[in-house]
Amino acid sequence: MIRTTGARTIPPSPFSPKSKKNMKRNWPPQQRRHPPPAGNRESKMPSFIASLTGFVLRTTGIYRKLFTGGPQFQTNIAKSRAQPTPEPDAKARGSVHVAHTEFAGRTVWTLAPKDREPTAHILYWHGGGYVYPAAAVHWDFLAHMAKVHGWSVTAPLYPLAPESNAEKATQWAMDFTRAYTDGLGGKAFVMGGDSAGGGLAAAVAQMARDTGCAQARALILICPWLNLDPAHPEQAQIEPRDGILTISGITDAGRIYAGNVPLTDMRCSPLFGSWDNLPPILAFGGGNDILVTDARALKAKHPTVAYRELAGMLHDWPIFTFRESRAAQADMAAFAASALT
Repeated sequence: MIRTTGARTIPPSPFSPKSKKNMKRNWPPQQRRHPPPAGNRESKMPSFIASLTGFVLRTTGIYRKLFTGGPQFQTNIAKSRAQPTPEPDAKARGSVHVAHTEFAGRTVWTLAPKDREPTAHILYWHGGGYVYPAAAVHWDFLAHMAKVHGWSVTAPLYPLAPESNAEKATQWAMDFTRAYTDGLGGKAFVMGGDSAGGGLAAAVAQMARDTGCAQARALILICPWLNLDPAHPEQAQIEPRDGILTISGITDAGRIYAGNVPLTDMRCSPLFGSWDNLPPILAFGGGNDILVTDARALKAKHPTVAYRELAGMLHDWPIFTFRESRAAQADMAAFAASALT
């Protein structure tokens, strides 16, 4: 697993300190301190630590093995269910206010700043391919957003497949969203999510619009999974560079989650739903992420989306602690603040 120390991300590495030093000397230098304005694709090389993390994840396969399709995939899901569900750790609890409640049998976490009033209320849906729970990296990211940017983040642990499916999960998410907005008492909020959670956020936004539920002021979609049918030919070209996901893994995860709902149904693949009359959207993609094809397709379909893609970046890079990640997180905070004013 990736462990964090301060503002640095230190992945597990098979290399000795000496070989790491030699590798660092030979790797491209850091060429740019900040990503470009939203809407552009950054072609510069990523920072050393981001590149090293992607390299280690690809070579060790510590995440890819969780998203390898076939019979082993169901075994991996079963093993994850046998483990305690990750939750905010002692570091998060020491830096921000952490609380949890229950809604319809599921745990709902809230992380908020300790020393000031929240700058924004955020409803956040975690990633995990619709089959895995929130991971430590999610709680580290949300705690950082609460502490540094003043967010009050509500993160529901929505029902996962195979115990649940797209029909049940989206209905649960809509029911929770109604309860959440009622609890805000008319206060504005922003909705976001990463990977599968980004897809769920998009589906909920479309359903909320269609059913008259209170809408978020903005959507933040981080490397979103918007199309459960991975038929895009470019994904096969990207897959060897992806250190987290595999095509076979997301194919199986998508089918398990869909259940009897067609893959093209907007509850499964919100890319095929209507994006009209939705709030402003900020989306992120990474050049070494097979799901970048979904983010690009969203930008092509909905040109007003503020889209940022960085070359050489792994799946879900904006929730890590790289230099580029911290810049993206500042952009999220600014985007939310602008939408709420």
